Amino acid sequence: MTPESLQARLAALPEPSLPPSLWPRLHLARVRQRERRRRVIAGSMAVLALVALPFVYTRIVAPPAPQPDAFAAAPRAPLHEEPLRIVDRELQHAYERGASEQELQQLWQRRQAIARSGSASVVPQPFEI
Repeated sequence: MTPESLQARLAALPEPSLPPSLWPRLHLARVRQRERRRRVIAGSMAVLALVALPFVYTRIVAPPAPQPDAFAAAPRAPLHEEPLRIVDRELQHAYERGASEQELQQLWQRRQAIARSGSASVVPQPFEI
């Protein structure tokens, strides 16, 4: 017998009659499956709510922490180093704009004098460009 003739023969067979008690049993199994799925979903939602409750509660009850200002959080240099930093900035700007050797030499001398003294009593002296 060939596979095609076998398929034709099986297709020609009549459909078997189903017992009348089958449909109520299928319906009951489907209802139980839906109820089981509902219970699993409800249980999962309850567990999720219990887990999330402390996080939500701390957000609502606790006031938000003040955000630090970005500039206030940066460490400040000691006051005795401020004149040195001013001269360093002036040196940096002089190099950026391509200052003359004489001007750079004056700035370096002033920086060395401030660094040697180590005090804030040395005030940067203005100079002409």
